[in-house]
Amino acid sequence: MTEKILICDDDPIITESLSEYLLAMDYQVFTVNDGEQAIKQFEEFNPDLVLLDIMMPNLNGLQVTKIIREKSQVPIIFLTAKVSVDEKILGFELGADDYITKPFSTRELLLRIQAVLKRNNISKVDNDQVLEEGNLSIFSLKREVKINAISIDLTKTEFDFLECFIINFENVLSRDQLLEYTKYDYLDSDDRVVDVHIKNLRKKLEDNYSEIKIITVRGMGYRASK
Repeated sequence: MTEKILICDDDPIITESLSEYLLAMDYQVFTVNDGEQAIKQFEEFNPDLVLLDIMMPNLNGLQVTKIIREKSQVPIIFLTAKVSVDEKILGFELGADDYITKPFSTRELLLRIQAVLKRNNISKVDNDQVLEEGNLSIFSLKREVKINAISIDLTKTEFDFLECFIINFENVLSRDQLLEYTKYDYLDSDDRVVDVHIKNLRKKLEDNYSEIKIITVRGMGYRASK
């Protein structure tokens, strides 16, 4: 089935050019130019991925992300001229999967879209590998995590980090090792970006009464332990 992409940007030139390019790449595309329409069309179009500008009228991209994350873990890639680390961290805290900075190459954007969708589509595979520690189970191919047999929602990066921790249980992992495991192209990421994902992952584990904890090892990285 052709994958669907929702493009949300207040610049009609950007939405039109990206739409033409992605349609030529055999994606289904729907475009909007403000945040309220982004939420409306997200519910109606049911996209497989969202390309989302931060600076939009009515609702900005951060507000849109927060609303989407209340109901879905669909991948979100920010299209933005804002490049400060603090702004990126805020986006990751809200659940963004990646950033690409304007002006950008459509080829680079396509590669990022393909990488995110490839990881997301692994969940459609029926056969599975199960990793278990304590009351936590990871179903690798379905990309599902359960605590006490109850599913919990994780972003793509949070899932990858947790899987890496369980595979390397009790071993210390550096931030670079975690990023390498995700096979994600954080071209300009720094330690704080990794720390944000760990913070979010810890909270979700704690909120769902996980027996597995993520422990900070000063000067080295992190490890999972009971």
